[in-house]
Amino acid sequence: MGNIINIKNINVSYGKNHVLKNVNIDIKKKDFFTFLGPSGCGKTTLLRLIAGFEQSQSGELFIDGKEVSKLNPWERDVGLVFQNYALWPHLSVAKNISFGLEEKKIPKNEINDRVDEVLELVGMQDLKQRYPYQLSGGQQQRVALARTIVVRPKVLLLDEPLSNLDAKLRNQMRIELLELHNKLQITTIFVTHDQEEANSISDNIAIFNEGIIQQVGAPIDLYNNPENLFVANFLGTINVLNGEIQNGSFKSAKNFELKNIKSENKMKCSLLIRPQNISFIRRSDSDQAFKGKIEGKEFLGNLIRYQVLLNDHLITIDNVHQGKEKIYSKNDNIEFFINSEISKII
Repeated sequence: MGNIINIKNINVSYGKNHVLKNVNIDIKKKDFFTFLGPSGCGKTTLLRLIAGFEQSQSGELFIDGKEVSKLNPWERDVGLVFQNYALWPHLSVAKNISFGLEEKKIPKNEINDRVDEVLELVGMQDLKQRYPYQLSGGQQQRVALARTIVVRPKVLLLDEPLSNLDAKLRNQMRIELLELHNKLQITTIFVTHDQEEANSISDNIAIFNEGIIQQVGAPIDLYNNPENLFVANFLGTINVLNGEIQNGSFKSAKNFELKNIKSENKMKCSLLIRPQNISFIRRSDSDQAFKGKIEGKEFLGNLIRYQVLLNDHLITIDNVHQGKEKIYSKNDNIEFFINSEISKII
């Protein structure tokens, strides 16, 4: 499947503030693609640039093979759902949705059919005559989505559309977003700073930091194979131990050693271990045993997160909480196991 978005060498600056730095991304047709990163990293700027509300100082932007950098927003065949939804307060749900079609001079019968079609898609058929102030946050978001997709854009742009919702509704709405994407098969670009949100619904993710693309890939690949410490730390909790590789072993300055490392000798490197990849039971013959002391714990419902002191390293271990399984207390001495094959060196 070909690409529908090609972003080439894009740079955006506001005075001395270099917001986007030589950004290059290709986005496939029908992809659910997420721009992920901390606040101020440039992800929303790039989304607005694709929509036509920002201009770059250099670079090229192609949508479906056409260079669009000089085109107005309404000439780009994209639809943007704003973070605050931007509904017309004086118009009904149906009128909010039909507004763009009326501006395009679409025949009235077709407008009515298309409005009914998208209302059914977002489950708002019975609320078409209500006004925005009569709707919940989730309902307003559905109307904003319906208003955008009714004009049938080639690309749907979503600027942190779930940020104004409570946690339970956010979870529900991201499921609905993914279902809508699967039904419409429309290329979707989603902006968020929430890595759990991005991991749960994205086909591919671009991770931003300080205007630079750190890594692009499928969520599971980014999580398991981060290319740098920023990506590793941003995508969930991780243990980072600094040291060197000597003759197939990782050694830290604090007398920690992990053997059977498949890496060339390095005088300076970091060992990355996800907390769930450390176990209190031996899972395979290649697991290596270590002894430590519990410094603290957090009960997180489905798992217990332990802080364990190991040779002056504070290690995080996640253990699935299962009924009568032993729960350790502060100052308990424990044995745990690490498999070098599922650890990563960068």
